[in-house]
Amino acid sequence: MDIKCRKTSCTHNDHYSCAARDVVIGENAECDSFESDITKMGTDYSKNMFEAETEFYANSRHIKSVNLDCCKTDCLFNHNLECRANGITVLDDKSDQPQCGTFIKEND
Repeated sequence: MDIKCRKTSCTHNDHYSCAARDVVIGENAECDSFESDITKMGTDYSKNMFEAETEFYANSRHIKSVNLDCCKTDCLFNHNLECRANGITVLDDKSDQPQCGTFIKEND
């Protein structure tokens, strides 16, 4: 699974790729496993991903051993509290908690 992260101040963020082994998406589609590291705060180059130098980005990483728990019960990808998406993107909306950008509301 490839987990992208635009929250540059997260301790698990490695060039916009999440290096955490346990990721938890909460009931409000927030990344509850986010851990702030103010020493890592930097410019978000991902907005211009195809224009910026590639040194800013890690290659896609297929992480086989990541535990991706999802408490967002109305998400299309949530199956028994586990995320079944091929990959997720965590967004930085400038709030304290980053948001899961992969969330798609399941139709009833």
